[in-house]
Amino acid sequence: MSENNTAKIERPISVVFFGVSGSGKGTQAILLEDYLVRNTGEKVLRLEMGERLRGFAAGNSDASRRVKGVMESGKLLPAFVPSHMMTTFFLGEFTGFEHLIFDGVARRIEQSSVLDDALVFYDRTDYQVISLELSFNDAHERLRLRGRSDEADEVKIKSRFAWYESEVLPALHELEKRGRKVHRIDARPAIEVIHKNVLTALGCEIT
Repeated sequence: MSENNTAKIERPISVVFFGVSGSGKGTQAILLEDYLVRNTGEKVLRLEMGERLRGFAAGNSDASRRVKGVMESGKLLPAFVPSHMMTTFFLGEFTGFEHLIFDGVARRIEQSSVLDDALVFYDRTDYQVISLELSFNDAHERLRLRGRSDEADEVKIKSRFAWYESEVLPALHELEKRGRKVHRIDARPAIEVIHKNVLTALGCEIT
């Protein structure tokens, strides 16, 4: 993609990524960020919840130690923790003018509600959702090929799939109920093909 081209974007966009482990949502979020920086010249804020939580868990406070313990156990954090991270992001980092990308943020219905309320508050009701669609079998094979195939990881992977089905999909459906635009994109093709499909879905293809 040429840096001399311009994207069909009239105002900053906001995008929320969904996808089971192995679907490549983190990679696609980064590619979208790079694209927006190169082609619009505007600042991009990307909130990746897992990264934010790991950074917090590395601290020395009692709360950090508790978060670290829950994360290492593979259990779900109470909803107020990721909601706090999200609120801190909006109130402390967002100025109202940046492109916004969210990865792994709305993972439970409560978090979807907080995210939607915040985006409405900031007049970003035109935000769009990208759901990278991949079967659990395909996702499992990808994770296995990455070297994550020992017995302990197998248990964690199956737990993540079950959690995605019971918690994350209802969170996605909550945004649909609120009338938000959801683009379901096949996550099986090559990375660059998926990236182009994401750009097309968002209406920011290169001219």
